[in-house]
Amino acid sequence: MHPPSDAVVVQDSSVDLVSRILRLLQWSRDELETADQKRHQGPRRKIFDWQIIVGLIAHSLPFAGRFSQCLRHFFGMTLSDSALSQRRQQLGEDIFLLIMRETLRPLADVSVHAACFFQGLRLMGIDGTRWSVTNTAQHLARMTKMQTRSGSAAFAHIRMAALVELGTHAPLHATLGLDGESEMALSLPLLAALPQHSLLILDRLYGYASVLDVLQQQCDTARSQHYLVRVKDKLAAGVRAPLGDGSAMVEVRLCDKVKWRKVLKTMVVREVRGRVWSRTQGKWVEVRLWTSLGVEQAGAREVLELYARRWEQEVFYHELKLQVARSGLLQSHTPETAQQEIAALLMACALVAEERLAVAAEAGGEVQAAGAVRISLSICLEHTQALWLVLSSAQGLMDQAAQAELTRRVRAQIAAFALSPRRPRSCQRKVRQTVKDWPRMLSPTSVSAAPQYEVIKIA
Repeated sequence: MHPPSDAVVVQDSSVDLVSRILRLLQWSRDELETADQKRHQGPRRKIFDWQIIVGLIAHSLPFAGRFSQCLRHFFGMTLSDSALSQRRQQLGEDIFLLIMRETLRPLADVSVHAACFFQGLRLMGIDGTRWSVTNTAQHLARMTKMQTRSGSAAFAHIRMAALVELGTHAPLHATLGLDGESEMALSLPLLAALPQHSLLILDRLYGYASVLDVLQQQCDTARSQHYLVRVKDKLAAGVRAPLGDGSAMVEVRLCDKVKWRKVLKTMVVREVRGRVWSRTQGKWVEVRLWTSLGVEQAGAREVLELYARRWEQEVFYHELKLQVARSGLLQSHTPETAQQEIAALLMACALVAEERLAVAAEAGGEVQAAGAVRISLSICLEHTQALWLVLSSAQGLMDQAAQAELTRRVRAQIAAFALSPRRPRSCQRKVRQTVKDWPRMLSPTSVSAAPQYEVIKIA
C-alpha cells in the first residue's frame, strides 16, 4: 500500500538495504507497519503490499535466488512464488509507475559534481530502448514480435523511453509502451519531468521541425531549461542571421502532415555546423545541431564537444540491462508484472547511483567531481551486495556506529578501484551481418586518439 503523500519520512541512520530502499522511496517504516489493516483468511502471516514493493526492488539489484527467497531473507516470510505472483497482479502496474514518478529525482550537486553540469545546467538525456519478454500467452495476446530479415524475432518486446541524468546515470522518469507505441510517442511526455536549470541532449531521431516545436514550447526560459539536438543533414532550413562564432540563427518551417506544402508555423533556432574526424573511417563527418543555448553561453566548438556527452545515455542502458538486470529478457509472465519489473529495475538503478556517488565522495577530487562515471558499477554492485547481506544478517549484533564504519570502509575499498579518465576511443560502426546500409564487419578494430572538431561557418 502506498503511503499518503503527506507522510513524514523518518530519517534514521540505518544503512541496511531495506532502510536504504525506504529512504529512496521517502517512506516511513513506522507508518508502513500499520498501514495495511485488511482482513485475511488462514493462519499464514500476512505480507504487506509495501514489503512486496521493497522486496522486488531488492531482488532487482540483483540477488541470486527467487523472489520468494529474497522476501524470506529480508522479512522472514515463507510464501510461494505463485502466491506472490498473484499478489503482484492484484497490485497492478499503476502503483509502480506512480511510485517511480514520485520518487526518482536528480542526484548531482552543482557545487560538488561539477562535471555533471555545463554552465550550471544539469546534463540530461532522453532515449529509447526495448525489453524482450517471455513468450507466454498473456504477452503474445497483447504484444507483437519485430520482423527481421529471417522472419519474426524470438521474443515480443516492450518499448521504453527514459529521462536520465547523464553525469550520475540516475533515471528520473520513464514511459513504457505495450501496445506498439513509437519511441517518439513515449519520449515527448518525458519533457514535462525535465528539472529546472537543465540541458537536454537528444540524438538525430528528434531532429525534426515537429519536435523542435514541442521543445520550444516545453523548455521554459524562466526555468533555465535548454535543449541540444542533432539534426539530419538533408533537413531544410533558411539562414536568417549569421553569428560571430560561425553558427547562425536559422528559420525552420513546420508543415502540415497531410498538405505538406501548407506551412503551419515558422520557428527560429540557433544552428551549429561542424566536422568531427572519424578515426575509424579516416574522414571528416559533418554534424548539424540545433540548440537554445546562446552564443554567450556556449560557443560553436563547445556545443560540438558537448553533444558527445549524450553517449552516457547508451552507457546507462548497457549498465541497466547487462549488469543490473543481467539480461535484456524480462522474467515476468504477464504485461502487468513486466511493467513492475522494469520499474523496480529503474528504482534499483537509482539506488545504485546514490551508492556510486557516496563512493565517489570517499575518493574525492576529480573522481567526485565526475559524478558516478568514474566508479565501476560491477565492482560497486559486488561489494555493496555483500555489505547489504551482512548488515541484514547482523541486525541486533552491530550498533549504528559499527554499521556506519563498516559501510565507510567498504566504500573506501570501492573508491580505491576508481576508473581512470575515459580514453578518447572509437570503435567501428559496423555489424557482423549487413542490415540496411551498415557496412559489414569482418575483423573488429578500435582506434584511440584525441577527438578533433572543426566549426563550419554558416554564411
